[in-house]
Amino acid sequence: MVNRQRQRSICPHCQLHTNICVCDQCQTVANGTPITVIQHPSEVGRSKGTLRILERCLGQLQVVVGESPEQLQQAGLSLADLNESTAVLFPGSNSQPLEEANTGAIKRWLLLDGTWRKAAKILHLNPHIAALPRFHFTHPPTSQYVVRKAPAEHHLSTAEAASHLLKTLEPGLDIQPINTAMAALVDRQLAQIPPELKNRYLKTKER
Repeated sequence: MVNRQRQRSICPHCQLHTNICVCDQCQTVANGTPITVIQHPSEVGRSKGTLRILERCLGQLQVVVGESPEQLQQAGLSLADLNESTAVLFPGSNSQPLEEANTGAIKRWLLLDGTWRKAAKILHLNPHIAALPRFHFTHPPTSQYVVRKAPAEHHLSTAEAASHLLKTLEPGLDIQPINTAMAALVDRQLAQIPPELKNRYLKTKER
């Protein structure tokens, strides 16, 4: 028998429980810069994932799920279409500071959604993507996504990275809806944490 109460508690858009759904906080951001997010398969359905905010907010967004070249092609990412007009936002030894670079020739941006290790593995398995122009933030904002541990303070969640990318590339674009939805996501996730454990997250948030 189907639990109708539970059915009513699941958001039909993001498929998450309404206690942590932030669809009501998402508004359209009319980005002129197309963004493609490569999501590692292990991230699909994660309640703490931030990609769902971009899916609800961004006007120009493509999401492909996969790790290997075969999986990415099956998901709709044509490797043949990736050329020097496509760039990857991911720090590394060969990446350039985004704020100091001339990105006028870049028409499409790739972001990687996954843990640091899994995102690096996507690049390792896809040398064609790894060979694309690659950029990093020189002075990224402090991440507010305290409910999921990052490898370092300068690392951002996928939604935060996309927000700062668009703020840098399109200074006149209102990216506040992404930030508002992120703040709501953190607050609603924190509300689900037992009081005796919540302080450790709140201390991080207040830094």
